[in-house]
Amino acid sequence: MEIRVERSFHAAHRLWQHRQKCRFLHGHSYRVKIKAQGPLDPRGMVADFADVKAIIDQLDHCVILSKEDPLAKVLKEGGQRVFLLDRNPTAENLALLIAQRVIEELSLEMAEVEVFETENQSAFCALRKDKLPHIKFEIP
Repeated sequence: MEIRVERSFHAAHRLWQHRQKCRFLHGHSYRVKIKAQGPLDPRGMVADFADVKAIIDQLDHCVILSKEDPLAKVLKEGGQRVFLLDRNPTAENLALLIAQRVIEELSLEMAEVEVFETENQSAFCALRKDKLPHIKFEIP
């Protein structure tokens, strides 16, 4: 069986040590499309839609940074919600992160995730349970 969820969130990020303008802190209204597969549970669901949405909602109104970014400490000390990754918060890495979390946290077999940074730019990934990237992260 398969479920599909589309959700938006708003967040800031920067790409630590990037040479172009994305090295500066800036924000996006992200849109995420998820397709996930797994067996029906005893409730007759692949996964509860609310649980899928909750994974995305944890990113809403955060600053998403690499744990190596020195700005993370300053922002956290200032009371900002900072979501830290073990890598740069590119659209590609956010797609991998969301797919990984959907599979692991909801015990699903497969997830396809597309993350739109803008209306015309997105990153897409398809992951299976047996080939997860194991992205490390810290939730605020």
